[in-house]
Amino acid sequence: MVLAQEKIEWEQPIEKQPRKAKKPVHREKPRSHWKSVLILSLVVAVATVFAAETINLTVVKGAQIRATQKEIADLKANNDLLQAQVDKLRSVSRIESAALAMGMEKPAGTVYVAGTLPVAKTEMGVQSTPAKAEEVVKEPSALEQISQKFTSFFASTQR
Repeated sequence: MVLAQEKIEWEQPIEKQPRKAKKPVHREKPRSHWKSVLILSLVVAVATVFAAETINLTVVKGAQIRATQKEIADLKANNDLLQAQVDKLRSVSRIESAALAMGMEKPAGTVYVAGTLPVAKTEMGVQSTPAKAEEVVKEPSALEQISQKFTSFFASTQR
């Protein structure tokens, strides 16, 4: 049996291989630069808007923050002045002198008060009644101390 041998293309020398026909190259029209300029100007416009917003945030908003901080400091100073005025108006000596000026009288004898009263810083109002020389201040008993703490605790929860 005889077989025909087929020569494979790569076994043939290059000179003998048939040349492929070249296809004509279609060249595109020359590009106009207006598209590139348009894209570049669009990128520049977006960058400018971004920069303007950044400047707005840093400069304008920073000035607003500083103005608000100054306003807060002024309000705190005003609040401190008002708090000092409230403390002055709440002082016991001022209340006593105002009550006496309105014609009220200081009660004689023992006055019972639930809880504790703030101590006046200055004794400007009414003078206290002179204490008797015979009276000796005695230490309260344990039961009185417990009772006093118990009532002061409940009085403080009512404030």
